[in-house]
Amino acid sequence: MLTHIHEIFWNRGDMENLKMIEIGSYMGESTMMFASSNIFTEIHCIEPFSGYEEFNDMFAINWDIVYDEFKTNTRHFDNITLHKDFSYNIADKFENGSYDFLYIDASHEYEDVLKDINLFLPKLKSNGIIAGHDYIPEWSGLMKAVDETVGKPDRTFWDTSWIKEVDKNYFD
Repeated sequence: MLTHIHEIFWNRGDMENLKMIEIGSYMGESTMMFASSNIFTEIHCIEPFSGYEEFNDMFAINWDIVYDEFKTNTRHFDNITLHKDFSYNIADKFENGSYDFLYIDASHEYEDVLKDINLFLPKLKSNGIIAGHDYIPEWSGLMKAVDETVGKPDRTFWDTSWIKEVDKNYFD
């Protein structure tokens, strides 16, 4: 997916000072990949490190371990800003029309995905890119929320990530 993101911005001639928001950073693995790509000068991560997480229960880990792993994975990058809160609490801290890329990988429940998209899509510049993870039938609520708000993804990837270029007309 990173190659595809790079190609989109490169083809537009828009490769300077790109800014992104990642909702749901968990252990910082995708954050580290975004930072390592050198595509983005600013990466804003939103992760509360609290609440229910099935993965934590399945593997008997707690949020302290998850947070420590996030810090380890992102320790080499100074372009990452962590916002330790739920997305709906801090959406107003981000200026509308100021971000190039939005990546959503938080709660996969329909209402939560819908809320994240509706709160953060206005933060994108016209012709911005929205993407996320787990666009698969097992997460039908996630798929429904994406399809209803921005339409079917332009592309899905082997790791179940998805990507959609947001038409500037969406913002008109």
